[in-house]
Amino acid sequence: MIYRVLTRKTPYEPKPRSGRPRVTDIRSDRRIQRMSSSQKMSVLEITMACRLQFSKNTVHRRIIESGYMIHAKMAHRLPLSKLHISKRLQWARNHMSYDDKWMAALFSD
Repeated sequence: MIYRVLTRKTPYEPKPRSGRPRVTDIRSDRRIQRMSSSQKMSVLEITMACRLQFSKNTVHRRIIESGYMIHAKMAHRLPLSKLHISKRLQWARNHMSYDDKWMAALFSD
């Protein structure tokens, strides 16, 4: 078997895999990935927007296959207390007349 492969004049290429062909093509896969990464749309909304006969599970699989989109839940934050709200409002009122000085302010994380 190996001798036949090595003495062949044409390069060895494996046979295509059998199985059910994909419903989506490369263009629709890219469109699904673009819609999921650029807009805040659910899988069902992307399915409706594609206007093709895909199931939502197919769309979800294509998003997962892309590799750069992951599902992560946001960390829960406590809501602001009444004291914090009033202090923020007071700070904003004190700095309303700050006009040109805001151009020199640098905000960073």
